[in-house]
Amino acid sequence: MCRHGATWLTWSVVAAIAGCFWFAHGQPLQAQASPVDGTIRGTVIDVVRDRPVVAATVHVLDEADRIRGEAITDEAGQFLLPRLAPGAFRLRVRALGYAEVVSPHWRVESGEVLTVVLRVHPDAILLAPLEVTASSRTDTPVLERFYDRMDRGISGVFFDRQQIQARNPMRITDLLADVPGVRLVGAADDGDPRRDQIIRFSRSLGQCPAQIFVDGLPANRGGQEIPLDVLASPAMLEGIEVYRGLSGVPPEFLSADARCGVVALWTRRAGTRSDPDR
Repeated sequence: MCRHGATWLTWSVVAAIAGCFWFAHGQPLQAQASPVDGTIRGTVIDVVRDRPVVAATVHVLDEADRIRGEAITDEAGQFLLPRLAPGAFRLRVRALGYAEVVSPHWRVESGEVLTVVLRVHPDAILLAPLEVTASSRTDTPVLERFYDRMDRGISGVFFDRQQIQARNPMRITDLLADVPGVRLVGAADDGDPRRDQIIRFSRSLGQCPAQIFVDGLPANRGGQEIPLDVLASPAMLEGIEVYRGLSGVPPEFLSADARCGVVALWTRRAGTRSDPDR
């Protein structure tokens, strides 16, 4: 039940002066945005007639209430606000014949996509639920599964784009050198372990080769060992996941060659279809 003037925050509910606001996770969106930007996509609904509001103006307000973005709803009441700088924001809705609505402050993070539903009242009553039905960091189901596994904290070791950038490694193997159970072996003829490193997993009876995937496709088969750093550079990567042993390997990576463990590389091109800025 909404209470005018009350404000509180939990995992799923934000209530503010404008009314009650629900935030929840949902399905990934098809948004075109740079990984350094955020995106808000949503619908404006007439709360009395339960139908979309056409030609409503939606403004993105920063913490100083300056307008940082604007969109107009279409015939389905939908709007898109791409390429938003990460940080706190409020949404303001104005439509002819409706009370103005301003949401509480929320945040959009780098690369995040939010789906929202704003409800407005035609009789100037301040009741405007803002329902976030999806929050994702990528616009493709492929990478959404990677982030879902990372968020659920399943048995792998994960590096997302922000962690890779923070570590600023010269090579992918620089990231994996400290992962427990991982052994890096030089493949060069001169015996230098820093050159053309291949990855293996330690076992009680020795070491065995890793099965490597790039964007969901196997890069090696039948126990073949290939230098990991020739496959991609850190700047090309959106994420890495490492599974030490067959028991923790997700179903999409299961194969006879994955019995020792899996290293899955996800490149940034797996997270976009046509945006050249990504």
